[in-house]
Amino acid sequence: MMRSRGSHLVGAEFTTAQPRWARTGYTFFPYAAQQSGHWWVLRLNVGFPEHDMYTVFIDGTAAADLTAGADNPAPLVAGVAGLQPYDGAAVEPALDADTATAVVQAVARYVNYGSEHNDPCLFCSEDYDPMTRV
Repeated sequence: MMRSRGSHLVGAEFTTAQPRWARTGYTFFPYAAQQSGHWWVLRLNVGFPEHDMYTVFIDGTAAADLTAGADNPAPLVAGVAGLQPYDGAAVEPALDADTATAVVQAVARYVNYGSEHNDPCLFCSEDYDPMTRV
């Protein structure tokens, strides 16, 4: 499932993208990928399942909310289904520490669901430290 966050970035090119996600080492923003010259970052939404599992940010702008599903016809959504953010033993590519820090810092102020629209969820927002390491 994918829901546009009102961004012009969501379209056929977006949904057919297959980013090569890499671990960042950060709890709330566990994955990032460089896709077509842009940084894509996944926020793992604390309020899941009340909110979609992830929010995709592209160059610091929220693009869409999505919940992974391996059988989803959108390659982006199906590709996210294979990610294992809760499995510390998962063998997944990882960004170098400096790059990971830079891409996460670009979206860190949006750690709470909805904060990217100045409307953080009243039920799941807390004073989370966006730079918490896994």
